[in-house]
Amino acid sequence: MPRVAGEPGPAGRVESVMLGWWGHLAAAVGPGGDARIDMDGLLGVVDRLPAMRAETMATADVMFDAVDDNRDGRISRTEHRRLIDAWHGRPVDTADVFDHLDQDGDGCLSRSEFAFLWTQFWTSDDPGDPGNLMCGPLGTEEA
Repeated sequence: MPRVAGEPGPAGRVESVMLGWWGHLAAAVGPGGDARIDMDGLLGVVDRLPAMRAETMATADVMFDAVDDNRDGRISRTEHRRLIDAWHGRPVDTADVFDHLDQDGDGCLSRSEFAFLWTQFWTSDDPGDPGNLMCGPLGTEEA
């Protein structure tokens, strides 16, 4: 998401919201911990995300702005593909992922659609929920 890296305002918002998650992760370590967050601690925070709607929605809002490269208030197929590639750190075959996300078929994701899908990505255990495709196809292997 090159626009974010090049502009202090959006970059600062992304940094702020992402660093805000460290408090929740640090709490997962608990008192007397060695300040290392293991997979159990991380998954403990993920398990609490359904009750952390405000934090998840704030992250969705910031991510929407970061992904909306042309600032038209919509996430296009191309912009979403950049999100997936950035998430994986490499180009990923997205197949028909966007078609599953764009449930109204208008060719883009509105801010509210994106927020719904982003929240679903972080809170749903149902692989059939479209939000679980938000960061790419399920089962995508890392190279």
